[in-house]
Amino acid sequence: MGKRLKLSISFKQQYRHVYEHLQGIPNKSDYIAKAVEAYINGGGQSTVTYENIRSIVMEILQNQGGLPLVTNQPSTSQVEHISQEDAELIDKLFS
Repeated sequence: MGKRLKLSISFKQQYRHVYEHLQGIPNKSDYIAKAVEAYINGGGQSTVTYENIRSIVMEILQNQGGLPLVTNQPSTSQVEHISQEDAELIDKLFS
């Protein structure tokens, strides 16, 4: 086996939860390498779409009793659609 590349990292207090999570991972270097590689290959962009957000918001509202349960595509009179701007804001908040 070739010489391994080594890197020492430390975490700020705000990332304590990440540090603690890593403590339970047997092969930390492989785990971190795969996470960084996925981030690089994905461009760091969220895969959340407008429809994903809409679906989640609708489910929450239905569970809270704010909207009637709709089994098929809702008509515009039944449900107000959120704007693309609102969907992007929600995406940023949950990314």
